[in-house]
Amino acid sequence: MQRTVGAALFGLGSLCVGVAAGMVLLIVPALKQVPYDLTPPEIAVVAQDATFVSAQAVTGGDPVVSVERGTLRSVTGIKTDNNTAAELTGSLADSTLIWNVYQATDWVDRNIPIERAESRIALDRVSGAAVEWEGQCYNDVKVVQPDTTGCESGSIAFAGQLYLFPFDTKKQTYQYFDGTLRQSLPLVYRGEEEVASLDTYRFEQTVPRQDLNIDEEALGGLLGYLAPGATTATMSYQASRTIWVEPSTGVIVAYREQQSRELVPDTGPPVVIFDASFQYDDATADAVLDQAREGRSQLLLLGRYLPIGLLVVGVLAAVAGIVLVRRVPRRAPAVRAD
Repeated sequence: MQRTVGAALFGLGSLCVGVAAGMVLLIVPALKQVPYDLTPPEIAVVAQDATFVSAQAVTGGDPVVSVERGTLRSVTGIKTDNNTAAELTGSLADSTLIWNVYQATDWVDRNIPIERAESRIALDRVSGAAVEWEGQCYNDVKVVQPDTTGCESGSIAFAGQLYLFPFDTKKQTYQYFDGTLRQSLPLVYRGEEEVASLDTYRFEQTVPRQDLNIDEEALGGLLGYLAPGATTATMSYQASRTIWVEPSTGVIVAYREQQSRELVPDTGPPVVIFDASFQYDDATADAVLDQAREGRSQLLLLGRYLPIGLLVVGVLAAVAGIVLVRRVPRRAPAVRAD
């Protein structure tokens, strides 16, 4: 009986050790991929006392363009396109997300639309970075007909991080995409900070002041209202971003962005046409913090606590089994009577 119990304990211990190893080697790596059925939360950033250009429609005439001040709210909504992701081949197959992204910026004080945009992007499920894909596109012109889209494949080349960071984010410089310049720029690691009781990594990006390429027709429209008498102008742009990332999940738990654009005509003073500092609104902050906490807890449970517990139980059970087996008393040899 003792030998049987010992063998059972040894078998149980071996099983526990095997399960612990399987969790670490198989289950946890599977968890460190963004699932296809993820529903990303709606992201809203708000800028108080912002300066911006508004084009107001006038009945029977051209829109009136003016520089305004007020509160801006920019909302980003994401819809996953799993059907397209399932059709990907080659290096993109089974490792890539396809997201349809919709952005809307409004003048909150007067409930007036300021900007609308849509895009399609491919993201690596582990690193969270944009990957090359022929279907990526961007369109910042409002769609007139509801059954059509102006987002033409190949109209942009996304690169670097945008909405996600890697699982197990490192203390290093990443490339982060700037939507105005349409290119990725260095995002530098600056240190660790606590955000709502979560340990995070803080990253910063600085975009130095530089001139933008601007469509001549759009430039002419701005000059006609904002710099009468000018024949040409340049438009400068600068920005800075601070991003706080929960490192185990790669979730952006806090975000701050400052942007400035200035129209510099050949005659007259420069005109600030955009100056705003955005950050998450309360609902967005709560949603992303909940997402980070839930993901972190799941990774810790399945990647650390349960494997360690199973390993300890397994080793103890195996050792106890070996001890029991070795303690089984040997039968004394039979004595022959002469």
